[in-house]
Amino acid sequence: MRATVFSCGVVLAAALVLVGPGTAGSSVLEILGQARVNNRTDLVTFKIAPSQAHASALRIRSGSLAVTLAAVEIEFTDGTHHRLMTQETLPPGHQSAAIAFRPGRAMARVLVSKKPGLRDGETMLQLLGTVEKPSAR
Repeated sequence: MRATVFSCGVVLAAALVLVGPGTAGSSVLEILGQARVNNRTDLVTFKIAPSQAHASALRIRSGSLAVTLAAVEIEFTDGTHHRLMTQETLPPGHQSAAIAFRPGRAMARVLVSKKPGLRDGETMLQLLGTVEKPSAR
């Protein structure tokens, strides 16, 4: 019984982080981009809208097929890049661990390298992130 109550509490806490109130200080994940890809696609480019350029806690979410990520490269508006090599397999409908980078810089594009899948078909990949709202001064 205790384990069940603890598990429910953990699930509830995780749900609140993902769908908490939309305040300026919240950590709500927003969809920054999405692309329909097939099992042979190896590179996906997400162009970031200027209103979402200052984001953190980036994650990739798979659609109806499993996806194996190889690398993520963030291109900033100042021309610099941040590349993270990853070997993460996402089951259908799951999201990756947070992509670590120094927040505060405006992003222009995010390039995701993935390994070709063995199963034929198409899936939707989504780029998620927490958009930093400008502070009122």
